[in-house]
Amino acid sequence: MKRLLTIIFSLTAVLMLQAQIRGNSVVVTVEPDHADWHYKTGEKVNFTVEVRQEGTLLKNVAIDYAMGPEMYQGIRKSVTLKDGSLKLQGTMAKPGFYRLDVTAHVNGKDYRGACGAAFNPEKLQPSTVMPEDFEQFWQKSIQEARKTDLNPTKRLLPERCTKDVNVYEVSFNNERWGSRTYGILCVPVREGKYPALLRVPGAGVRPYGGDVYTASQGVITLEIGIHGIPVTMEQGVYDNLGNGALQGYWEFNMDNREKHYYHHVIMGCIRAMDYIEQYTPWDGQKAGVTGSSQGGFLTLVTAGLDKRITCYAPVHAALCDHTNSLKGAACGWPHYFYRIDNGKWTIDNAKITTSRYYDGVNFARLIDEGQKGWFSFGYNDDVVPPTSAWATYNIVKGPKEIKPYQATWHFWHQEQWDTWEAWLLKELKSTTATELADRLQTLQQKGYMAGHQDDPFYGIGWAYEDGKSDVKLTVGDYPAVMGFELGGIEMGDEKNLDSVPFTRIHDELLAHVKRGGIVTISWHPRNPLTGGTAWDVTNNKVVKSILPGGVMADKFKLWMTRVADFIESLKDEAGQPVPIIFRPWHENNGSWFWWGQKLCTDSEFKALWNLLQDYMNARGFSNLLWSYSPNLDGGWTLERFMQRYPGNDRVTLIGEDAYQWGTEQEFVLALNSDLTFLAKFAKDNGKLLAMTECGYKNTPDPTWFSRVLKPQMDRYPICYFLLWRNYEKEWFGPVPNTPSGNDYAKAFKKSTNVMFLNDIK
Repeated sequence: MKRLLTIIFSLTAVLMLQAQIRGNSVVVTVEPDHADWHYKTGEKVNFTVEVRQEGTLLKNVAIDYAMGPEMYQGIRKSVTLKDGSLKLQGTMAKPGFYRLDVTAHVNGKDYRGACGAAFNPEKLQPSTVMPEDFEQFWQKSIQEARKTDLNPTKRLLPERCTKDVNVYEVSFNNERWGSRTYGILCVPVREGKYPALLRVPGAGVRPYGGDVYTASQGVITLEIGIHGIPVTMEQGVYDNLGNGALQGYWEFNMDNREKHYYHHVIMGCIRAMDYIEQYTPWDGQKAGVTGSSQGGFLTLVTAGLDKRITCYAPVHAALCDHTNSLKGAACGWPHYFYRIDNGKWTIDNAKITTSRYYDGVNFARLIDEGQKGWFSFGYNDDVVPPTSAWATYNIVKGPKEIKPYQATWHFWHQEQWDTWEAWLLKELKSTTATELADRLQTLQQKGYMAGHQDDPFYGIGWAYEDGKSDVKLTVGDYPAVMGFELGGIEMGDEKNLDSVPFTRIHDELLAHVKRGGIVTISWHPRNPLTGGTAWDVTNNKVVKSILPGGVMADKFKLWMTRVADFIESLKDEAGQPVPIIFRPWHENNGSWFWWGQKLCTDSEFKALWNLLQDYMNARGFSNLLWSYSPNLDGGWTLERFMQRYPGNDRVTLIGEDAYQWGTEQEFVLALNSDLTFLAKFAKDNGKLLAMTECGYKNTPDPTWFSRVLKPQMDRYPICYFLLWRNYEKEWFGPVPNTPSGNDYAKAFKKSTNVMFLNDIK
């Protein structure tokens, strides 16, 4: 025991000592006179070199410096800096990077600094040539590899799992039977369909831990190795291989395109995507690939060859523009044909020809408009020169972003990593629904949108006249938001509970989206236990009866299927699902629906919400923006609100259904109380806020819109309000050519903070 404690104490001391070592006492800085390090050709860059010790300029310090075009610095000198600083100047006549390297010698140790000044890098072009059969060669290779069954294996790694993520070591056949690719698969625990991210490795031989963090954010991740060996062995095994059989593997069979080492590596990336598609709960829509250095090259490879990839992020991508050195310019790692000495060497044409089939530039040329890219690298990188990184970026034709971190060498800063990870999550988690949320958030900065339920179907004195709308007749424009109801779809009915044909709902909803409008769907399902309407509250066991194991569970699953089938049919002309604000189980804090406050427990209600949402997620819907909308309450506290709130991971929009049924004073007091609470809750939790239903039956007060409703809504950051439907016996929206209709136009159309359809296009 004493020995064990001694070992533990010693290890702790070592770790504490290591944790305290940060940076160097001596620091060499090389600073350009342009903050972005960018210059125009012919312009001069003025470098300031400083050597400091403990923050103070170091006198009489000896330095060596080299300056000129990167990798070909012709000026090399040794000088002593009397006051610790030096001014130097350089320029370039053509696009490229002019690099100054400085090494200071202090007390027998060397300290380095550098600066790579960029001269019109946006004009750099790669030198490598794409072979005529380049794409044909790789597609044929993929076809041949796919003749071999993946024959996957999967082993749970319980010690790496978390409450949110299951972690596995997986393997599958690569380009032939027995040639396997190994990796770490991380899958969110919650059932559903997810986007996927393939992480491809940098050069070397090592084990892998898997990307648990990204998986915890709702993304399937697969981190692969490239050497055909398990990725969970002891470090010593990899060290032995890296120093032995796999040393310099990147140069194996450089003169043979079929046997080149990277041939099976590239096939492994494509087979990894095959594995994701066939053996994980991938949503089939969003897939990314990312890696740095060698992994940056493999990122370009995978994006170029595999159109399942929708986004890619190469960081200081290696293996790009191999032949650039043949014309005396910087080339990418591993610098196959780079020589700086004056000795004679033989140009191997077979290797040069083969290198073009393994050049990241040529794969980048295959990336198309359907794939978004994020490129990042450093201007001080002396492994992957920014010359090749910029030239590769410039050749890409699809949508792309570039984010250089000039001062980095062949590493990344924490800020760079954070931006990289955030970009990937944004692109992978970006769905039709999240894009709708972004649109709502952007529009909310201008004010709020006007909405109306059943607007294109009927109004006061008319029904089912193409293009007609009470809102349009009142203000000359459609509402920005239209609401549609699915009650009755669960029964297989042809019309909804308000007698609107579902075929008409389908067509009008898509027409409004095509016009540029926003749509919301509510659902008042019949009572599955009693057979009554949604308002049948004679039995308080209805919710319990449809939960898993309940007597009506199978019936309700059929109902959900019918709702999902209808939603699945809502696609635009390009066949893409349209964005929908989906608003089930509304007004649950009241007790007039069978899912209401007194009709089920709080836990039963949450289970009901989860049941429907999980089913929709399992169906792969990424176009539904989920809205939670209780009724006007007037007494919300955080504790009461949270009792039925489904959770931040399940709700994007907080709604309020608010009708004036009593006095004006009661309505205004309750509405302001609720919106004050809900606005704070939405802000604190990153949610949108809306008046998801509102109105005053038959609008007996002709000034109600301008005098009561609008002044209250103006006080809060709502993104829209939706007045309920207009029909002959009961209406809530504007009635054309009436005092209340004129008041609606005055209150909303003439206001600068209220938007109709034409205002949001």
